[in-house]
Amino acid sequence: MPPPSESLTEGSPVRALLRLALPFMVGNVLNLVVLLADRLWVGEVGTAALAALGVAHVSLMIIGTVMMGMGVGTLAGVARNIGIGDTTEASRYYGRGLLLAVGLGVALIGLAFVVPEPLLEFMEVGGEVGAPAAAYLRISMWGAIFQVPMFVQNFALQGAGEARAALVVSTVSPLLNAALDPLFIFGLDMGLPGAAWASLASYAAGFATGAWLIGRGRLRLGVSRASFAGGGGITRRIVKVGVPGTLEHLVRTLASFSLVTIIAPFGKTVLSAYSTTLVLAMALVIPGLAIGQAAAALMGQNLGAGRPRRAWHTAWIAVGLYAGMMCVAGVLVHTFAEPLIAAFDDNPAVVREGALLLRIQVFAYPAIAVALGLSKAFGGAGTTLPAMLSAAVGHLFVQIPAAWYFSQIHGPVGAYWAMASAFIVHAVVQAALFIHRFRPGGPVARAAAAGALPDTPLARAKPEAADTPRSAD
Repeated sequence: MPPPSESLTEGSPVRALLRLALPFMVGNVLNLVVLLADRLWVGEVGTAALAALGVAHVSLMIIGTVMMGMGVGTLAGVARNIGIGDTTEASRYYGRGLLLAVGLGVALIGLAFVVPEPLLEFMEVGGEVGAPAAAYLRISMWGAIFQVPMFVQNFALQGAGEARAALVVSTVSPLLNAALDPLFIFGLDMGLPGAAWASLASYAAGFATGAWLIGRGRLRLGVSRASFAGGGGITRRIVKVGVPGTLEHLVRTLASFSLVTIIAPFGKTVLSAYSTTLVLAMALVIPGLAIGQAAAALMGQNLGAGRPRRAWHTAWIAVGLYAGMMCVAGVLVHTFAEPLIAAFDDNPAVVREGALLLRIQVFAYPAIAVALGLSKAFGGAGTTLPAMLSAAVGHLFVQIPAAWYFSQIHGPVGAYWAMASAFIVHAVVQAALFIHRFRPGGPVARAAAAGALPDTPLARAKPEAADTPRSAD
């Protein structure tokens, strides 16, 4: 195994954060390009196809929640052990995470034959929207056999601080997807299902690229036969971290799923508008995901090195950077709402509805930054239960009942305001829980002072790794 590169637990936290975040952001931007390309090409097929794509993507978010939890559990274990300096144990976390990912992919292939139609019927989506949505959903579930392992692979690389390798893996898939989209959708005359086949092929190429890079043995994260042997305890730890992480994202997914169910009776114009605003929301989440993933890796590595104060500062620096970006984005989105919607669907009714939704959403942008940033920090620390609880309060106990109630009175606009309010509640609760646990003098700081950080074998770390005052902190 090669020696570690420059330590991410020393020097300026801002420099370490940007050093990891910028490569992640490039990969995320490329994935956004594919999402935009999907909707631009599918928009040429028609409004019904675009609405079907939006409905299918909301359904696929359920798969994304499971992937996210599994990835977070793997990242937390890899990052902690890289911080300690145990690359062998970090590689075992990667190996077990990969095996779990393959198992999930196989299960989803089986479910693809029975789930799509009943799910769409439950959502009350049918007719010219339901059939293409079901086809897209089924093919996408088949593609999970490559998508889920690639996702876990990327999280493991990020946890190890191997930003360049993660960038390569995350670049191959979207570039190939963008190239294949028009060929499959129009050249082979597949329509909307062609976009799903293009994604499947690109996931396979991305996973193969990551396996080749890690297998070369030039990264801190290596792989060998020993990485997949035994590891029952590691599997349990991944699941222990990953299940609350999965439930956190499942809560948000169920809220989005419920919102679609609530607004579906208002017709395809509202569904198309909602689908388009989802793309723009994803665009704004891209920098937050990059900054958050960097913060998660640094949180894990600093806690592994016994430096909770530096971990605390890094998390809030990440939140501040993203919140500033979201405030600027909110002003721009509010100003240019109509042309942003028209770029995807120039139907005047869709433009009006989408612009209204965007102008309501901007009030929640700073809260989204707080909720996402601290959620990633919790994940990197391997403590995902508080993040799950805060998401449940905001999206289960506020968004769903409020969206149903106010939509009965005010139509879809009532559901839009409920969604924005839920993110504000989510952010407030999340910040309170994070401050309680990680503040200087809090539970984690006291455990570090006693040499007993949770799930961290500090006896194996260097004695000077304790969180002594330094200018960089």
